[in-house]
Order: sequence, then structure tokens, then C-alpha cells
Amino acid sequence: MDDQRMSVISRLTDEHGPALYRLCRSLAYSREEAEDLFQDTLVKVLERPDRWESARQPDRYLFAVALRQWQTRQRKFARRRRAAPMVPLDDAMPEPSPGPEEDTIAREELARVRALADSLPDKLRAPVALYYGMELSVAEIGALLRLPPGTVKSRLHRARVLIEEALKNDE
Repeated sequence: MDDQRMSVISRLTDEHGPALYRLCRSLAYSREEAEDLFQDTLVKVLERPDRWESARQPDRYLFAVALRQWQTRQRKFARRRRAAPMVPLDDAMPEPSPGPEEDTIAREELARVRALADSLPDKLRAPVALYYGMELSVAEIGALLRLPPGTVKSRLHRARVLIEEALKNDE
């Protein structure tokens, strides 16, 4: 690999790697899938380094590429999932350190909400991951997903309603 590409990879991972990985992690079902998506995104960006370097907001460009890669993977494996459904792998949550009961309850609630968010349909999960995980605005999410802002808002609302209903049913 030539020095220019190594320089691009280094800048990408140094400046935007953690945020990009968080997005990949929130979209993927497992840690391994997130790492694959992260690498696929970097490879795709390296194919056209001029686009990344000329982007007004390089991080948003990376998020858009990651979303497109994720959508491509979803379409590619849709037939396989119908034939043999994939079950999301639960990542082992770190054992909570012995402490106050409130801390334990909060961790359990957070894990439950994350599990519910991971079980949302793909068209709802992507806006949730971008809005709550990456803290993007509705307009930015709409631009990344190529959706009108109203559609993004309705998908976020629908996701919140589904999560609230599931939490109420658990009680």
C-alpha cells in the first residue's frame, strides 16, 4: 500500500475512527459484524480518497458511507436471513461492580433499552442509532439516509413508542 493511502487511513482512524466505530457498533448485531462494517467503510473511502478529502464534513461523509455499506450488507444477506434467521448475539455485559442498588438497576434498564433498540426493524434502528448514538440532528439523519425530515421524525417516534410499549409489557 502506498504512503498516500496509509496517510489517509491514519487520518481517518485518528480523527474519526471512534465515532465511526460507535456507529458501526450500533448498527451491527455483533462486535464482529461491526468490525467488518468499519473495515468495509474504510476500504470504500480509500477507493475514492478525493471525495473524503473534499467533503465539508468528513465525519458525516464517513457516516453516510457506513450507512450505505450497512444497507448493502442488509440487502445482500436478506435472502439468507429468510432461509435461516439470524439471532442477534448478546454481547456479554461487563459485570457491574459492587455498589449502590440504583447503579445496578440503571445498568439493567440501560441494557434492556439497548436490547430493545437492537431488536427494532432496520428502518427504525438506523435513525435511532444516529440520533441517540451519534447525536445527529433530524436534518443530518435525513441527509444521510436520503429521507425527508418528517419521515425521520416519524421513524424516531415509532421506535420510541415500540420501546415504551415493550418496557410497559415487561412491568
